[in-house]
Amino acid sequence: MISKKTRVLLKRIFWVFVPATLVLGLGVVMLDFYMLYRLAHPSRTQHYGTPRDFQVIFEKPMWTEEKWKNSDAAESSGWFLSQGRPAPVIILSHSYGSNRSELLTLGFELWKTGYNILLYDLRGHGESEVKWCGLGMYEKDDILSAIKHVKSLKSESGQELLDGRVGLFGAGLGGYASLAASGMDPSVKAVVADSPYKDVNHFINHRFKTYVGENSDWAVKLADSPWTIRLTEVVMQVYLLRREDSESALQAITASSGKRILFITGPDAGSLQATTREMFNQTKCQKDFAEVEQTRLDRLYNEKSQAYDARVVEFFKEALPTAPNDKIKDKFKKK
Repeated sequence: MISKKTRVLLKRIFWVFVPATLVLGLGVVMLDFYMLYRLAHPSRTQHYGTPRDFQVIFEKPMWTEEKWKNSDAAESSGWFLSQGRPAPVIILSHSYGSNRSELLTLGFELWKTGYNILLYDLRGHGESEVKWCGLGMYEKDDILSAIKHVKSLKSESGQELLDGRVGLFGAGLGGYASLAASGMDPSVKAVVADSPYKDVNHFINHRFKTYVGENSDWAVKLADSPWTIRLTEVVMQVYLLRREDSESALQAITASSGKRILFITGPDAGSLQATTREMFNQTKCQKDFAEVEQTRLDRLYNEKSQAYDARVVEFFKEALPTAPNDKIKDKFKKK
């Protein structure tokens, strides 16, 4: 039988440690919610250009403004650079905190090569009407909606502009969404993923380390704790009102076949550099790997942009062969 003295001691221990534990747990939950709110509402960046900036040698616009509905009824908008004839469509998805204009040079180089191109703003970015970012949980479905939309586009003569083959390019958040979506639509034949992450929890973990500094030992240990990871997953599902009920990028690449994937990364990708190499090693289908001086997680300029774009164009020319548009070739020869 427990003595009175022991019962008093146990009560004191209970009232000292249990409230402190509850307060600590509540504090971690509140920190998680704050972090998720910050992540789900990135600072918007303005478009610094449009396809009009490339409209210098054609009598009529080679692009159209497109809008379409996603699976949750949210609207997406983008620029479609058209060949005016059937060809593969390459969908470009920018990185977290960026917008579609930062991929314009890459889109234009691919368009000159003979591809139809779709550039769009991810939700919560650029001029998207959606006020929040889905951290990848919604963005992969948005890419599937974009694929569905390009399948409906037709030329002036009534021909379908998609020849049945889709290519995807994405950086960071866009890279994750592109890889995850690639395993959910058989029309996707080639993917370029610049510094992607394995799943949404990994993205949150990476951003948390970025905020506090990856050289902070306590922050790294806290972020990598299984308890923290599980709690973050629960908070994320509550905050975004959705369960991660479809495959992640990692699941997609370990199960995919019949497509070709190029992984790109560089020193500026931080912890995602090692993650990209790890994902490359786990990929089952035909794959390529490229180390670059600077990734497209941020805007590229001049020579770096030209070298990067040339590498991506070369990959798609091999993975998605297409005949160049003679009308476009002739226009550039005359310029």
